[in-house]
Amino acid sequence: MTKIKGFLKPCLIAAAIAAVIAGVVGGITDGVTGAWAAPAGVALAALGFAGSAAAVALAETFDLRLTLPMALITYSIKLALVLTILSIVKTAVPDALLPFAYGVVGGAVAWLATQVVWAYKAKIPYIELDQSS
Repeated sequence: MTKIKGFLKPCLIAAAIAAVIAGVVGGITDGVTGAWAAPAGVALAALGFAGSAAAVALAETFDLRLTLPMALITYSIKLALVLTILSIVKTAVPDALLPFAYGVVGGAVAWLATQVVWAYKAKIPYIELDQSS
């Protein structure tokens, strides 16, 4: 679980910044509806990525071989949840669908870009280091 803490903080900060920007842009382009829907989409993306990272890290504490199945399971669940929530938004508040969807995409781009930069800068060993030495 401590391995995910390295990139989690910068990614959540980037998502918060993206949510503020999305709120401003959404407010300018779509008024009050865009001002809340776009940041809500960013929040959904950030929660999905953070939840996936936590689930994979938890699976790793049991057995390293469980990380790929857990990643695939969480990806499937996350995709189904996002599509369900988009359908609910489309039904409940049709005007909010486009800014919400743009928020999800913007949040995903912000999160992934931050994670890529973190991984590029991180000192990650390519081999398993013996901790007993």
